[in-house]
This record gives sequence, C-alpha cells and structure tokens, in this order.
Amino acid sequence: MIELSQNKAKDYLKAEILYELNLTKEKLKLFEKKYGKSLEEFEAQLEEEKENFEKWDDYIEWKSYKKNMDNIEKRLIDIENENIKITG
Repeated sequence: MIELSQNKAKDYLKAEILYELNLTKEKLKLFEKKYGKSLEEFEAQLEEEKENFEKWDDYIEWKSYKKNMDNIEKRLIDIENENIKITG
C-alpha cells in the first residue's frame, strides 16, 4: 500500500498542472512565432482578410489553447489557495 499525505498530493497535482501549463504555453508560442503577433492582433487581422481556411483553423486551435491556459491557471490558483478536495 502506498500512503500519500495531503501535502504530497497537492505537490504532485501542482507539478502535473505546471507541466500541462508549460506544454500549453509552448503551443501558444509556436502560433505567436508563426504569425509574428499576439492572438488578439491575429484575430483583428483575420477579421479584415478574406477567408483563409488555414488561418481560420490555426485561429480556432490557437484560441482553444489560450482558453485551456486560462483554465489551467485557474486550477493552479485553486491549488495555491488550497481550494482542493481530496476524496478517497
């Protein structure tokens, strides 16, 4: 049997979330590098252009990663504030 304290569980969960956050940030950086602008700048440019399916596909994926990053950061704040529940 493996025993895990609440603090160790919190540390493990935090490490897992930080790993996920790092991967998501790397994906966001790839889009920023590809287009040389932020998501907001890209979004404004996209509205002015004729439809470009590759850019729209990238936009949808990029926006999804941004939303995911926001959710991950909220989970990290919950852990920092010890707003977690360990069930058994």
